[in-house]
Amino acid sequence: MATMQDGLLRNSVWIKEISSLYDRNQVAHWLSRIKYPGNWSADNVGDFEPTLDNLCLLQRLQIVAFAFENTAMHYTSHHTMDISLPALYQRLVVEGKGSYCFGMNTLFLQMIRALGYRVYSGSGRINTASADSPPKFLSFVHEVLFVQPIQGSNVTYVVDAGGGGSCMTRPILLKNGAKVMGATPSEWHTLVRTGRVESSLATSSYHTEPAEVEWHLVVSHTSDSGPPSTRILYSFIEDEFFTMDYECSNIGIYTGAWAAKEPLFMENIVCARCFWLNDEEMELELAKNNTYETTDCDIYSAGGIPQWDRSLMSRYLGRLGLHTNELRRHIGTNSETLKVFHTELERIAILREFFGIDITPAELENIRGRRPALELP
Repeated sequence: MATMQDGLLRNSVWIKEISSLYDRNQVAHWLSRIKYPGNWSADNVGDFEPTLDNLCLLQRLQIVAFAFENTAMHYTSHHTMDISLPALYQRLVVEGKGSYCFGMNTLFLQMIRALGYRVYSGSGRINTASADSPPKFLSFVHEVLFVQPIQGSNVTYVVDAGGGGSCMTRPILLKNGAKVMGATPSEWHTLVRTGRVESSLATSSYHTEPAEVEWHLVVSHTSDSGPPSTRILYSFIEDEFFTMDYECSNIGIYTGAWAAKEPLFMENIVCARCFWLNDEEMELELAKNNTYETTDCDIYSAGGIPQWDRSLMSRYLGRLGLHTNELRRHIGTNSETLKVFHTELERIAILREFFGIDITPAELENIRGRRPALELP
């Protein structure tokens, strides 16, 4: 019979150490691209220490370095999202562009495997309902990672290095009620072990309560003008998923097969990215959130806020994102519109300036006639 313990996978299983499909040169290039401290080469990648703190820093650096985006769906002649390992390395690490969850987390998994982490990938169901509403889950169209970062231990953390939306910014312990801070102290992520009401599985032959066989990642946001809002970002299970699973889901997204249920990627140019707050912005956020500030806490499982020590582990994050015809900037509870655009030339200028994504004149023609297309020259 399957058993569950806090911080452990079902039946207390261990994750094996598996070789990466990227080589040391590629890993060193990735570390340099995400600006991990140090001078990295194939000769010293083996010196990397695969600790929990370093895993947290890698996750944070990746969501700052790469945009969560789908521009390849609309601005390339093939109109696909290639999530093969060679294509991801070229697009993200070499060109500095982005991808969405399948691409971002697949790249991250292979890179941290090369650094010595024990990790496997799972999948989740995105919730399309709004905050404080009953969830409406899609099928398995999201990728999450399970990592056991402590040497000699099978304690497990969930990592999502995909970015986008109210993304996680730190690993979170696989424990019911585990809580970590998000981009700023106005945002929190919580894990809840639960079951689906419509599930056929029960806790025993004489109980009707649904068996707790899945997890919900819940995000909550405080507000300056009202009560906090809470929303399930996605549900996930602990089963291991493989390349073919993601490829099938990926095809459904970029071909539009999922558009009737979730039209986001077919009908929009989606682009979002985290950024580090500067010192002045940090001081403003600290003053706003000083009632939450703590100094001796476990930021991975107890939900504590790290003391501001000017390091990247404790620095807060902001978010940039395209919203219909606006570029918006979010810091804590504040949002502002930076740019408004109405033409393709205006949009690709924003993609270049704020997200590092360069769309050439030839590529621009590929969006003509597609749903997200704006006025073309």
